[in-house]
Amino acid sequence: MGAPRITARDLVEILPTEVVTLARPGADRPVLGVEIIEAGGPTVAHHGELVLVVGHRDAGEVLDRLGELGNAAGVALRRKWADDAAVQRRCDELGLALLAVADDAPWSRVLAGMRSALDATAGPAESVDQVYGDLFELADRISTLLGAPVTVEDATSRVLAYSTGQEDVDDARLLSIVGRQVPREVREHFRSLGVFRHLASSDEPLAVPAGKDGTKPRLVLPVRAGSEWLGSVWAVVDEPVSPQRNAKLAAATQTLALLLLRLRAQSELQHHLELDRVRSLLRGVAGDRPVGLEEGPWRVAVLHGPDHLTAESRCELWTTLARRNGWGRPLVADADGVVYGILREEGAAPGSWQWLAMMVRQERADDPTIWTVAGRPVATLDRLPLSRTEADEVSRLPDEQVSKPVAAVESAWAHVVIARAMAGVAGSSPVAPLRIEDDRDEQLLATLEAVIDHWGQPQRAARALDVHPNTVRYRMGQIDEVCDADLEDPVQRLALKLEFLAERWRPSST
Repeated sequence: MGAPRITARDLVEILPTEVVTLARPGADRPVLGVEIIEAGGPTVAHHGELVLVVGHRDAGEVLDRLGELGNAAGVALRRKWADDAAVQRRCDELGLALLAVADDAPWSRVLAGMRSALDATAGPAESVDQVYGDLFELADRISTLLGAPVTVEDATSRVLAYSTGQEDVDDARLLSIVGRQVPREVREHFRSLGVFRHLASSDEPLAVPAGKDGTKPRLVLPVRAGSEWLGSVWAVVDEPVSPQRNAKLAAATQTLALLLLRLRAQSELQHHLELDRVRSLLRGVAGDRPVGLEEGPWRVAVLHGPDHLTAESRCELWTTLARRNGWGRPLVADADGVVYGILREEGAAPGSWQWLAMMVRQERADDPTIWTVAGRPVATLDRLPLSRTEADEVSRLPDEQVSKPVAAVESAWAHVVIARAMAGVAGSSPVAPLRIEDDRDEQLLATLEAVIDHWGQPQRAARALDVHPNTVRYRMGQIDEVCDADLEDPVQRLALKLEFLAERWRPSST
């Protein structure tokens, strides 16, 4: 059974009406994720995501931001902006579903509710969700123990869980929860205090003083498994923690370490499941659809380079490149030593063939070994192996026949057809007696090929050889004496031409 398809309208029906309502229906686009952007912050590609637009001061700012989100699955705005007629018209023009969020609803709650609703429909990620649930429960327990708000972060400062209540105790906590990532300026503040250096090397809790910008003091607890730093607990505390509570905290962080290890294992398992689903599609094996596979038509592309990496490492690199350029759930997998991507044929959004072509040309500036070729677009999943086969065939063509760094089978189909035909050329041939042994044989073979290429036009054949037409006639007389082929037969001429091509491309035995 394929992955469920949920739209912005579906999410609105799941969430409480006093929190979120549907202001404009927009196009029927699947929601692949939920993210947030703030006023003044950068906008990256948000293809397939429901975007929460936060902190904009007037409708003009909102309209400018909407212009950058045309590929999103929808946008969520405070009701005062969602009710604006100009904003609604712009969303209609872009096909964006517009969700109106109650003015008094905390963004952190809205974000968490949407992500939970989306995760609940995903099915395959149930085991990962269970670990996240345990993390939130443990965050609440630590919060109760300390009498303070708590966040749980991984080693990259990504917020994994947080205790309920008091999200807005200070801006650093609020922004970390809302954005699911500690803001850069907050990270830099704590880095300047040596917090991350301590986390990477110590098991001991660290008291962090308040900041000048209103950031409240924290108690930071490293979470480790042996010598490996897995993450940390951040508690907003106003006074030192007693030794008795510190002992209980040590037990809690040990439990948290186990949960983080479980989360990593489950995430890796989910990643491998997705890889296997993509591989199954490439091989024509029926199975679950990968998460993020939108409606076709699709192309299969071979993703080449960097040459010095293994197929598994190349797959990881291309996945990272895809995500960095906006494709949230890349359909990239290695199979039989080759890295493939399944791209949408239509449009220029992340995950499309046009988008990949643009990305590859940009990345070539840093690594000239990166290039890609693709098979034909196909409308049904069971024909993806055909597109894969064609992409492989284009990849095997000589360099002079492939337009690097980006080529599709449409631009190389003639060479592909000839290569297929040459693959079966073997055995005896009428031109075997003319196999090159000296300069005379080489001249005769070149003459025969020129005559075939310019059949019925001896003057053009002579010009191609840079000889007199009489020389062509003389050599053809010599060829007729040893070559048992009827050149009047177009089929035999084609067969001879394939013989020449096969000989030219056949690897040398020396």
